[in-house]
Amino acid sequence: MASPEKRAPSCRRSRTGARTPCVGFFRMLFIAFIHSTRANKQAFIQSDTILEVLHFGEGSLLQAESDIDFSLYHQQSTSPHRGNCRPIRFEPPMLDFHEQPVGMPKMEKVYLHNPSSEEISLISISATTAHFHASFFQNRIIPPGGNTSFDVVFLARVVGNVENTLFINTSHHGVFTYQVFGVGVPNPYRLRPFIGARVPVNSSFSPLINIHNPFSEPLQVVEMYSSGGDLHLELPTGQQGGTGKLWEIPPFETKGVMRAIFSSRDVDNHTAFIRIKTNAPNEDQYVVIPVEVEVTSAPGIYSSTEMLDFGTLRSQDRPKLLNLHLLNSGPKDVPITSVRTTPSNEAVTVDFKAVTLKAGESRYTKVASISFDASKAKRPYQFSGKITVKAKEKSYSKLEIPYQAEVLEGYLGFDHTATLFHIRDSPVEPVDRPIFLTNAFNFDICIHNVSLPEEAKTMFKVQNFSTPILIPAHESRYIFSLLFRAVRPSIHIDSNILLITNASKFHLPVRAYTGFLEPLILPPSLKENLLDFGVRSATDTSSIVFVVVNSNPIELEIKSWLVVGDSLSMELLKTEKGNTTVALSRLQELQNTSASHHKTVILASGYYAAFRVTLVAKALEGVYDGAIHITTDYEILIIPVKALIAVGTLKSSPQNIVMPPSFPGKIVHQSFNMQSSFTQKVRLQQIRSLTEDIRFYYKRLRNNKDELEPRRKSKVANIYFDASLQCGDHCYVGLPFVLKSESKPHGVMALQEDMWDADVDLHQTLLKRWKELKERSGHKIEAVFEVNTDLQKNVQAKITAHLSWPSLVNSSQRITFPLTNTNSSSDEEVILQNPADVPVYVQVLPLALLPSPSVFSGKLADRLPLGNLSNINIDTKTFEFQVHRNQTSVIKSSSGFVEGSTRPYVFNLLLLPGEVKSLSVRFTPVSNHSVSSLLIVRNNLTVIDTIILHGRGTTESLKVAGKLPGQGSSLRFKMTEALLKDCTEKIKVREPNFTLKRTFRVENTGLLPITISSAEINGQACEGYGFKVLNCQEFALKPNASKDLIILFTPDFTSSRVIRELKLMTRGGSEFVFVLNASLPYHMLAACAETLPRPSWELALYIIVSVVMCSMFLLVIATAYLEAQSIWEPFKRRVSVESNSSLETGRPFNLRDIVQIPNDLNEATQASRGLYPSSNGTARAGGRQDKSRTLSDSDSQDKRSRIPFSRPSIQTISSQLPKGSSSSGQDGPAAPCQLISRKPRNIKQPDPQGQSLSGPSLPHIDLCPEDPEYTSLIGAMDNDLDRPESLGAEALQERSSRAIQNKGTPVCFHQKRGKGLLFHFQVLTSCFDTIFQCWKTKESVQK
Repeated sequence: MASPEKRAPSCRRSRTGARTPCVGFFRMLFIAFIHSTRANKQAFIQSDTILEVLHFGEGSLLQAESDIDFSLYHQQSTSPHRGNCRPIRFEPPMLDFHEQPVGMPKMEKVYLHNPSSEEISLISISATTAHFHASFFQNRIIPPGGNTSFDVVFLARVVGNVENTLFINTSHHGVFTYQVFGVGVPNPYRLRPFIGARVPVNSSFSPLINIHNPFSEPLQVVEMYSSGGDLHLELPTGQQGGTGKLWEIPPFETKGVMRAIFSSRDVDNHTAFIRIKTNAPNEDQYVVIPVEVEVTSAPGIYSSTEMLDFGTLRSQDRPKLLNLHLLNSGPKDVPITSVRTTPSNEAVTVDFKAVTLKAGESRYTKVASISFDASKAKRPYQFSGKITVKAKEKSYSKLEIPYQAEVLEGYLGFDHTATLFHIRDSPVEPVDRPIFLTNAFNFDICIHNVSLPEEAKTMFKVQNFSTPILIPAHESRYIFSLLFRAVRPSIHIDSNILLITNASKFHLPVRAYTGFLEPLILPPSLKENLLDFGVRSATDTSSIVFVVVNSNPIELEIKSWLVVGDSLSMELLKTEKGNTTVALSRLQELQNTSASHHKTVILASGYYAAFRVTLVAKALEGVYDGAIHITTDYEILIIPVKALIAVGTLKSSPQNIVMPPSFPGKIVHQSFNMQSSFTQKVRLQQIRSLTEDIRFYYKRLRNNKDELEPRRKSKVANIYFDASLQCGDHCYVGLPFVLKSESKPHGVMALQEDMWDADVDLHQTLLKRWKELKERSGHKIEAVFEVNTDLQKNVQAKITAHLSWPSLVNSSQRITFPLTNTNSSSDEEVILQNPADVPVYVQVLPLALLPSPSVFSGKLADRLPLGNLSNINIDTKTFEFQVHRNQTSVIKSSSGFVEGSTRPYVFNLLLLPGEVKSLSVRFTPVSNHSVSSLLIVRNNLTVIDTIILHGRGTTESLKVAGKLPGQGSSLRFKMTEALLKDCTEKIKVREPNFTLKRTFRVENTGLLPITISSAEINGQACEGYGFKVLNCQEFALKPNASKDLIILFTPDFTSSRVIRELKLMTRGGSEFVFVLNASLPYHMLAACAETLPRPSWELALYIIVSVVMCSMFLLVIATAYLEAQSIWEPFKRRVSVESNSSLETGRPFNLRDIVQIPNDLNEATQASRGLYPSSNGTARAGGRQDKSRTLSDSDSQDKRSRIPFSRPSIQTISSQLPKGSSSSGQDGPAAPCQLISRKPRNIKQPDPQGQSLSGPSLPHIDLCPEDPEYTSLIGAMDNDLDRPESLGAEALQERSSRAIQNKGTPVCFHQKRGKGLLFHFQVLTSCFDTIFQCWKTKESVQK
């Protein structure tokens, strides 16, 4: 052993290297990102105190370089292009990047010189590999003698030599080539590119970025960002942020610092980069990780990772385990058949169980676990390979996932005894031991740190280690000294000293042991530190198994073992490797192990020895004490033995347990109770069935205690019986239910929705199975259960189960409806209960809906346990029975079965286990008769259940006064003179009463009770048209019962006979119509009508009508007065003119003159115009006049001489005429009263001169129609004149007669006489009335 003072040389190394400028390094990074940052030109840099966003511009990625003097370069290259001999020179002639770590880019600049006399136009530059990236030229055109440059970045993706050719395309000089070389070496941070991933669209690829710290100090990740919009970074924990400790990596350790998540949204080949910067000594170095993902829409199976990377392992490390997760992107489920390595590799173990990848799942499913054992990897070809996954789907190609591992062959050797210390009972001096390590690796190992865990620092201390120590390959060095100082109480220490090296961590075991055995008492012992048999029966023999474990780092020899106590024995069972946990897991195996004949045992470290101790309680009673002695070189182990011997018995209560009736699909159970006569508690050990019938089993409940109370009955378990466990596909009840939207499975008995043809056959098959089972007494099954306790064994109980034929109908299977009205219905409730423990699909329908109902009912008569149906006349065509429930809409269950009335007369139900639902069966009779039918209850339990339905329909019948309803049933009300005597009494002492009261007997002549709900008289409730039903309230009549109906009649004396309809309506919807016929004496109607009391509002109405009529009369008078005034004023002025004339002084007043003057004026006006209308409306010349219409010249002159009107006077008179008398263009000025009239159709106007006018006779306008009153007025006026007519009067009369003949109607006139004022008022009133009638006629004609 070397001296502790001889130290190994220090492993500190100086780290030197040139730092490239920061700007140049950013150029290198941008060139590496040029392919991915064009689409999304932003990145995030996160540190402890800053969050920075970088944006990449659209312009050039590189700064322009100044011109270079190529005289400084001594090497030149001439690269003739294809077909062209013009040279171009490169500096350097070829580019060699030498060794460069994978993922760490390096950039070099290349210069191009144009020695020719022509300018060279550069178009593009390209490469054929992803390891090299080139920027664009600084200048695209190289003038003669000029130069330009471009940058080349080497980003190694794999370990090994890489070479490539750059192709420079020019416009007129062809293609120039340039050679580049490089060597990829392993990344010091153990990072690798993520390339070759293949994922389906709308999925994700999320590898974890693990960084190794190759330095002796913690490594801090300063910044990390990604390029590309579909690639983003997240913390491994999924948190939004955290402290800097998350990105701090301890020395020589590997840690996952970030998770890259790529979202596959578009089908394409995607490329992105991840840049990582750390606080490493060479801070100018970056790590760039390429990420290449192929997104495809093809269905198949995909892996969540592109490679299973086991990392760096040492040959003595434990196997490393990685899980394989797969995803199925296809439209259907895919079973995975095999997962294996290609080629076969004993270092790789695949733990795979057949699994099916579900279609449509978005999460990856764990398929297998892959472990790599570095100790078995002896050859380099075992360090990598492929995992091949095959699916059952033939259209899917096999999936291959590569795997790799870096194995460091070697170990650190040491003396195991140097770290092993024995703790003695007596105090000892501290022990200081030197620790030497041997490097068996092929490279130098540097020990950077040595540390002890906290639990080992109580007894151990590391000394003489201050600086890192280098151990050359295959050499040994003294590392440190280990000081041991035992403390009390003594405990075992089994720990490890942690060695931090450049080849990751090493654990140096350090142990302190006592040499003692560790005993473990296995159940059923009640205590762990002694063998406690508990309470034992006096007739019982029991055993307990215990083990002793050697947890010391050395082997121990068990020299002897013995027992202390009577009726106690001990034997060795076996020794095997394991600890207390392993021994507990193998308890059952140890209890069944036979004894060994060895007398001594060598117990190695980590092994245990099992012993069995047996106590025979015969002839013992009370408390028992004993002990066991086990002797080794370090101790004598003593284990106490205790027991309590009791006297008593156990028995089942009751001895024979009878289970409730059951059937396949119905699980029944009963309580299993034990009666104890012991004076102490009894511990339950085992319950088992002695009958090999799997239909019987037991279950312990949570509230069941393991201890039976003394002198009491205790429940120990529930005994269950499941009849479906043994019948399989031959159960006598229960069928699969197939929806109508599903196809029926071939060769399997199943009940199909809405398919009723095969129901009888299915029911017959099940019923035949049941009958065969009963014939061989298979419906009664027995079993025996046994209970073992700590005090008594083999306590037995007999179990009996009975099978039965189930039924869903929980109410009566024979329903009789009460008498039902034909226009109403009656309901009866049917209760359905699911007796099974599975859902039952039910369809309830009438018998008439089946294809052959008569055949169906005939078969059911013999096969159903309903008695003989032949005595019942089953109507196979009636639909008078219907099923309904109080629900308005159908309900679709999760299985697709629709509950409710899905089609006419069919009602669907889904009965859950034990569920009770009620149905209403409605009987609606169509006629007065009795009917019986069957209600079919289809179900997938017994196929068919039936309910016999019987109902009778009848009608409501009613008589009033012994008369049936109808037009002939007249209820008479006769008002006699004696009843109307108040009409003839002149002196009325009291108010007259004309109400006639009659009482009619209403009798229920039918079989149904009737409830009269309302009475109507011609549509009016209770009263109307003089009739009133006095007791109009609702009342009920039982069959053959009657009641008086009082009807009052009060006439209004407008008719001698009153006939109305009395309608009695019942709750059942029936209507009974009777005729009410009332008669009165005809000759007394008027007298009685006068005696009727007048209404209170009559006086007020009379006053209002009188006021309105008077107001209207006054309004008419006022209107007549105003109209008379408009006529009277022109008349007064003309009278004034006549009275002032000297020629006509004293001439009597004549109304004809008033009419004639406007006519003459009209003729004069027409003559002056030269054209005037004739009597029949035809225009004539002024020189040709009709003799019947014109006056002679002498008459005209005489008139002009006697009535000297001036033009202004005539205009004044014309202006004062009424509006209807205004002049027109055809007739000239009209008379004061104008009327439109027509001549008779068949009378033509004669022409006195025999000259007829051309054209038909047209209607003309006459001034006043001929009226008898008017004629009498004219006659009276002529007779009243007492003065002799003068010549002027005769002329006026002649002209008036001519006007009458020509115009047709004279105007009202008046001759002034002095006979009295009354006469003149009458004449004036008649004139006004005539004027008013003319005005009304004119207005109506105008309309």
